[in-house]
Amino acid sequence: MAQTKPPKSALKRLAELETICADLENQLAVLQAERDSYREKYEDILVENIRLQEKLTEVRERLRKHEPLVEKPVAEEVPTEEEAQVEEDSDCFADLPLKVAVIGGTEAWQAKVVARHPGFKIIGSNKNFDRDKLAGTDILVINTNAVSHACTQKAKSEVSKGAEVLSISTNNLDILDQKINALLL
Repeated sequence: MAQTKPPKSALKRLAELETICADLENQLAVLQAERDSYREKYEDILVENIRLQEKLTEVRERLRKHEPLVEKPVAEEVPTEEEAQVEEDSDCFADLPLKVAVIGGTEAWQAKVVARHPGFKIIGSNKNFDRDKLAGTDILVINTNAVSHACTQKAKSEVSKGAEVLSISTNNLDILDQKINALLL
């Protein structure tokens, strides 16, 4: 005779699984309600954003129609000690009778060097530079961060025998100034 009732362990396992399914359904319902709440908040924020954009556009239009733009007089600022120190440091090699050439480094760094030391000649980072630019160079600065070995070697061979060659691997202009000063001492 075949048994029609499942074993008690199977019934127990089935009850556990049904409990787990009910818990998961409850969690799903909570998460869906939370999602719907966030969706409503998001839609409310979008509507508010559109309303504020329209209000901003309206205010700008009113300003354009009624108020001419008037530049406010700027009071002359007295430089702080730190700014005064930067101004002094920025021109520390202007009175030198030496010719300084710079090779290597990024274009942004080279622009900072020119801004700080307008008398320095920037050669670039390309190995096909004009050799005449190095004529009469007293100090050759090579920033090894962004320059090829071939460019470095060509530059070293093109400067006169008495020229100082300063290799740096930093973009810090203060360190560059310190190293040049150390060469001059």
